[in-house]
Amino acid sequence: MSQGFRVLQCVECSLYQVDIVKKTNRWECKVCRQKQVVHREFFRGSVADCRSKVQQLNLERGQKRQAQEDRKILEVQKEESESSSSAAEAQLQTTQLAKAPSKWSAFVDEPIRQAPKIAYSQKIINQELNLDEPENSSTKRPRVSNKRQAQNTIKKPFSKWQKFL
Repeated sequence: MSQGFRVLQCVECSLYQVDIVKKTNRWECKVCRQKQVVHREFFRGSVADCRSKVQQLNLERGQKRQAQEDRKILEVQKEESESSSSAAEAQLQTTQLAKAPSKWSAFVDEPIRQAPKIAYSQKIINQELNLDEPENSSTKRPRVSNKRQAQNTIKKPFSKWQKFL
């Protein structure tokens, strides 16, 4: 039986993390070291699936937080632009903010692509029926036996000192 893993969210720092399923209902955050009780389990599965889910959830959380900060900045700038007479300068600043990349773009790689899952039995069936390879005889490689070749020739004993003699 394989070990189970789950995705949890910390109450203090709000980060999603992977945790091993245990009998107890307690866990410790790896970032803020806060010991806490499991309130909600977001996902359960293998380690690789949990890690990709944690990356996705943390990325979405970061993007939402970045969007909220951008909205607050834009609201403050709009209030300033209404009070000030230079509306053209405010528009330049908002366009510069809109063109600026998000903080998360520096840390985000390409999206994780999951390989299509083919059943193990399907692979065996394809190998038995040779569906993976074409049956063209010109493309087949000749078979080489793994047996040792007979030693018909008598080899002279070779010493590492022989080249110095």
